[in-house]
This record gives sequence, structure tokens and C-alpha cells, in this order.
Amino acid sequence: MESVGLILLVTLSIINCINAPKTLGLSKDNPKVKTARKLQIIFLIFAIGSFIILSIGLDDIFSSGVNDKILVIINATIIMYFGNSLPKLQIYKNICASNTWAMGDEKIWKNTSKGFAYLSFFIGISMIILSFYFDANNVKTVCNFIWFALPSLYLLLYYSNKFRVTNIK
Repeated sequence: MESVGLILLVTLSIINCINAPKTLGLSKDNPKVKTARKLQIIFLIFAIGSFIILSIGLDDIFSSGVNDKILVIINATIIMYFGNSLPKLQIYKNICASNTWAMGDEKIWKNTSKGFAYLSFFIGISMIILSFYFDANNVKTVCNFIWFALPSLYLLLYYSNKFRVTNIK
């Protein structure tokens, strides 16, 4: 069943990578299309790599502590890469983003993605450092939660203040 899921993910990612200019409504040579394609390729590498790593059985090669550190380093690298790539992307209505904040407010998108980039780098580095002192699985879980929670909290506070100001007027 995992193989079927991997085949579906790879197929859909390749289709999305090929159709990126059409989806974004831009030319093939546009840097934003290239960034979107790079993100698709990184996702493919991650999906196929994780499947191969599970198939090889790293537990036979390394100890479980080393395996945990390897997985933390891979996770931190992916977080830093996505954090670096996100500010380069722009919002497009034909991507079908369902968040209302993402559709209408380009300024808040730029602020959030810039903050997300700094946060991603900080979390990636701290994840690697903390995994040597604490349990790697707990560090990975907490850092991933923070990685998702802080930008969401920022948006929540921003829009609650924005709606509060519009309701007062």
C-alpha cells in the first residue's frame, strides 16, 4: 500500500511540476515558476528518499541514536529550505488557496513569509543543536509544532486586530 501511495505522490508531483507555468499563469522562464518546480523536486526527493531509507533499514547499519540524529538533520534541512524558498513565491488566485488572508493581502503575505524564513532557519539550527542534548523525537515534534504554530499565531493576532478595528469604526 505504501508503494501505491508513493507512486501516486510521484505521479502527481511530476504532473504539477510540468504544469507549473500553466497553474501559475506565468512563462516557463519566470523565476517563480522555477522556484515552484524546485519545491516540487525537493518534495519528490524527500518522498522517494524516505521510502528508500525505510526499505534499506538504517537500523541495521547505524544505531538508533545515530538514526534519530540523521532524521533530525534531514528534517531541519527541509525546514530551512522551505523557509528560504517561501518568500520567493507570490500569491496567485489560480492556485486555489482557500485562505482569505492569502487571497487578498499581499503585504501580510510578504511579512509572514519573511518572518517564516527567519523562523525556519532558527528552528532548523536549534533542532540540530537540541537533538544532541535531548531526545531527538521530542525535539523534532516540538520544533515542527513551533514551525507551524508561530506563523499561524501571527496571522491570528493580525486579523483579530484588523477585524476588531473595523468593527469599532
